[in-house]
Amino acid sequence: MSQIVEEVAVTIERKMHNLTTGSIECCIYRVPEKLRRANAEAYTPQVISIGPFHREKTAIQLMATKLRYLKGFLHRSKADLPACIRIISELEDRIRQCYQENLTQASKELVEMILVDAVFVVELFIRSRYLEHRDEDDEIFNKQWISNAVFHDLLLLENQVPFFVLEILYNLTALSNTVTFFKLSYEYFKDVLHGHELASTSFQMKHLVDYVRALQLPSFPRGGRYKHGKKFELTRSAKELHEAGAEFKPGKENSSLPDVHFEAETLWMRHVVVHEWTEAWFRNMIAYEQCHLVQKYITSYAILMDSLIDTPEDIDILVSCGILENRLGSKEDVASLFNSLYKETMRDSSEFLYSDLCQKLNEYSRHPWNQWKAARYRWKVILYREYFSNPWSAFSVVAAAVLLVLTLLQTACSLMDVYAGDPGRLFRWHK
Repeated sequence: MSQIVEEVAVTIERKMHNLTTGSIECCIYRVPEKLRRANAEAYTPQVISIGPFHREKTAIQLMATKLRYLKGFLHRSKADLPACIRIISELEDRIRQCYQENLTQASKELVEMILVDAVFVVELFIRSRYLEHRDEDDEIFNKQWISNAVFHDLLLLENQVPFFVLEILYNLTALSNTVTFFKLSYEYFKDVLHGHELASTSFQMKHLVDYVRALQLPSFPRGGRYKHGKKFELTRSAKELHEAGAEFKPGKENSSLPDVHFEAETLWMRHVVVHEWTEAWFRNMIAYEQCHLVQKYITSYAILMDSLIDTPEDIDILVSCGILENRLGSKEDVASLFNSLYKETMRDSSEFLYSDLCQKLNEYSRHPWNQWKAARYRWKVILYREYFSNPWSAFSVVAAAVLLVLTLLQTACSLMDVYAGDPGRLFRWHK
């Protein structure tokens, strides 16, 4: 019995020793399985692995390209290769704490991987802004499909290196004297994600996913809070609100994604382009918000959009008024995208940032006058669809109406002829 106790104790102690220790640096996570099941491809790199989580997939390394980028970086860096290795080696413990899992790589392997991958990202951003630093045979910028795939891969939560590593390496170049890494990163992402540039470089970004998310958030200092609603209340669809008389208008060009408000019968929302990267962007931002202790801005926005969009007709309304721009494909595809984003995520109603907004929209929809406007709108649609959808139908309705009027006139004339001698007989009761 004592031997069993001792063996079990040793086994449990070994398991406890191997547990991941919590760290305030932890910010790069494995996507929870319940989220991954919805669309695994949205979380999986296509052509290039950054960091340790997808290192075993040799088909997506682009190692030759990474090494060419490292060579170009060292050519313009103030530090040589040994100095760069020394910098990463000194940061090793802090780097390990950034990952959710205990990394199994030995120090030599990890330092090499982080250096090569981080330099690749820095050099990619440099070449994206400065054409003169590109090689003639650069396959990323010479092949659009690879460039698009790399852009997609840099938006993935599992495909990250710590932001401080990127900044430290970039600051070794002379370019850092004129352009900050914040600015360089913004230049790479801005044309596709349409975020606002961060006003300050004092923010402590965790990684590129955190940075890209911050580009979409309100411009007030991080840590500011929206007023939380008291209950988890969703709103009517865009079509129902439109029928009740509500208008939809795009917000100001510099407005943030979560900046949605309703006033004077108008719902103001920022213009959003829906394209091939949209689903991966939303899913990875939501996954980050679910794993990290941050406010659920993007998750709340996804829930609001799912509430506004029930059918492709809702997409038609949001596109026609300039809220959405569809570069993805069919309106059914766009509706399906927004209807599937937030499944298996938020359960705490206090985290939903639009409860007050939804309550205001629902009160507007339930107002008797607006209900009457919605009913009138639906009647007009039915009348048009059934009787005026084509010229022949309209002609038939008009002809039938004219025929009815003529019939009534003929009947009236006949009655007048019959009772011409004694008009009072027309109204006299006969038993």
